[in-house]
Amino acid sequence: MTEPVYAKMQRVLRLVGAARRVADPSDPIGRKARVELARVTRLSPQGVELALTRCLEVQPSEEELETLCLRTPSAGRSHVLLSASVFVAAHRAIALGLASSPRVEVRPSRREPVMAALLLEASGGAFRIVEEIGPLPGDHVWAYGSDATLDALRGELPAGVVLHGHGTGLGAALVEPQGGVDETSFADRVAAELAVDVALFDQRGCLSPRVVLTSSPDFARLFAAALARELAELEQRVPRGWLSPDERAAATRYRDTMLYLADVVPAGEGFVGLDLDGNRMIAPPVGRLVHVATVEEPTQAIARLGPVLAAVGVACSAELQERIRQAVPLARVSAVGQMQRPPFDGPVDLRAGAEGERL
Repeated sequence: MTEPVYAKMQRVLRLVGAARRVADPSDPIGRKARVELARVTRLSPQGVELALTRCLEVQPSEEELETLCLRTPSAGRSHVLLSASVFVAAHRAIALGLASSPRVEVRPSRREPVMAALLLEASGGAFRIVEEIGPLPGDHVWAYGSDATLDALRGELPAGVVLHGHGTGLGAALVEPQGGVDETSFADRVAAELAVDVALFDQRGCLSPRVVLTSSPDFARLFAAALARELAELEQRVPRGWLSPDERAAATRYRDTMLYLADVVPAGEGFVGLDLDGNRMIAPPVGRLVHVATVEEPTQAIARLGPVLAAVGVACSAELQERIRQAVPLARVSAVGQMQRPPFDGPVDLRAGAEGERL
């Protein structure tokens, strides 16, 4: 089935208007958002504020809206299953559902039901919130969660349903100073930008950078120190939120591993691992922990991460950026500092493809 793009865009615009109200601290819904989201997300109040003001898509261009609607297949009914990892992701996920169909059912995460409820209220009922979805053959399901959750879902959905599954992923950054630049000032500038990407959502999203690659051991040391300083400074303005016991245990294991294998630079409540071996690729857990490593050939190293890579932040030459795009065509490639602000043009995670998986 097909539907005029204009009709799809009108539904999505209604949701974007709702997101504007959620982002606006002077709006009653915006004020309620800041109280309730701080209660359920495990982020600090300042972390919630940073995400609302920096990452919630409230001013998409007409071109982005049209691209989103053109890329999204039409369906008689669509269903959206949300995760609790990144609360602003509910906006884009529901927008995809609305671009697909005028009949949208949303099942929020039980750990974070607030954002969907806020968007429903602010939009005046642009979709339905349900406790369980009941898709029929031909319906489209937009699902977000771990790979294990998506595997289980595949076994539960009826034949003929189209699944758009977005599972486990992570972000990486490639930082390579070009010849002739002052490496200290370059490291300081890029570290300040990357620190914000790291701090957002305390690294729980698939776009969150957890690995930084560079080819020079000397620059790796310089950058690790700069990033640790920036993370510690940013923490004074945007404190890290609460980590679960499992998350804290994982952070301790990573720290101990790095102390044994390489080096660790304190960074407020988090830290930066520095690995100059050139042969290891270690992704730390969440909690504002970053692994800085040297690699012989950056493009090949990024390509090895391809299956789990949702986003790449780049601070390097235009020629190297193009090589990275060719090496990982299904990852978002953007400037460092913009990793958590992708264009509003379709799914954030490009790995699943636009058409989905017919079960």
